[in-house]
Amino acid sequence: MIAKCADKKAKRDISADMPRAEKQSEGRPPLRKRWRIGVRLLDWSQGFCYRLFPGILEVARSGHDIDLVFEQPSGGDIAPVGIDEDWEGDGLLVYRYSGKEAACWRKKGIKVVNLSAEQPTRGPHFPRVTLDNEAVGAMAARHLLTLGLKNFAYWHDPYRRYSMERLAGYRAELAKEGHEPQVIEVPASRYTDDERAAKVAEISWRLLGGLRTPTGLFAKDDISAVCAVKALSVLGLRCPEDVPVVGVADDVVYCHTTRPALSSVRFPGRLLGAKAMQLLIDELSGNPSGDDFRIKVKPSQLVVRESSGHVELPDAVVTRAISFIRRHVTSRAVGADEVGKAAGVSRELLRQRFQATLGRSPKEEIDRQRAEAVCECLRTTTWKMDRIAEEMGFGAADELCRFFKRVQGTTPGEFRKEAIRSGTR
Repeated sequence: MIAKCADKKAKRDISADMPRAEKQSEGRPPLRKRWRIGVRLLDWSQGFCYRLFPGILEVARSGHDIDLVFEQPSGGDIAPVGIDEDWEGDGLLVYRYSGKEAACWRKKGIKVVNLSAEQPTRGPHFPRVTLDNEAVGAMAARHLLTLGLKNFAYWHDPYRRYSMERLAGYRAELAKEGHEPQVIEVPASRYTDDERAAKVAEISWRLLGGLRTPTGLFAKDDISAVCAVKALSVLGLRCPEDVPVVGVADDVVYCHTTRPALSSVRFPGRLLGAKAMQLLIDELSGNPSGDDFRIKVKPSQLVVRESSGHVELPDAVVTRAISFIRRHVTSRAVGADEVGKAAGVSRELLRQRFQATLGRSPKEEIDRQRAEAVCECLRTTTWKMDRIAEEMGFGAADELCRFFKRVQGTTPGEFRKEAIRSGTR
């Protein structure tokens, strides 16, 4: 008993000698270290890459002590920051890097998250957070299929992994409808900066000139889509009437300065940036994910513009009918009789023309386009079923649900939950 009292007295004496700051820290977790994190994006794609920053900042500011450093052109007003093999800090978010840089960062103990599907063939690899490129290809295919096309092509760089992944998704989705795309191989990444533009133009003129029209062309990115539209113009092929074109990234400059304006799969930058920053924080906090770990973020939507807005099919009657369906199906129910009237033929002749040209009936095409419009609404809005039903011309929410279940094989609620889970919303 005496020993216990002596121990207590000793503890009190020790406590009395402690500095006040030490006393206050007893029982509390130690202060987190301030991390220095660098961000390096592609200098030629800032139009869509900068969409990453809202997500990066959202996570960085949620209870973390972080100094962000990034390469930002300032016209000389701010001293330039170089993020290369000599960079010093705790963590990095980078688009593409060399094997030499990777080896230096690994030796210094810098944690790295790669924002690109590409990796150097030599040197260490790092965990990745990227766009789900297979889902991108599938989304482009579904859009082009709604145009009533039978011919499809893909602008491909065989030396880029992301291009291969987008081709795989595009090809798999088209295969469900019995189609195989023609692959237009343009190995732009193999040419030097000085020769690239001329080589790309030369190859594109030669390969695109052999397309059967109409053909839906999916380009691996917006820059390739711009090259395709320019080449088609030189060849005397019309976009979208002969060759509708779809790109990837929805870059505001490339998409809106091109004539016609480009349809494009939107880059989900905010979500991707948030996931990348969270993964890097996990790495810095001692929770490694492994060098081959990869998070794939699904695309949020395909923004439809003039480059895929109208297609002239071999049968002018079917072209008029498809155009009529697309104009009206998002706001009300459309019947085969009125489609035939708009196209200038009887309902039976319209059915025959559709079967010969598309391999499906007018009603199947109406249902297909209407269901896709509902899917887009479920992916991109938080509207309740009653409002979606009202906006799209259904009698009530239960009518919408029965229609969706019949055409899509799932309920609207299940579809929306899956879209939220997979990140397409």
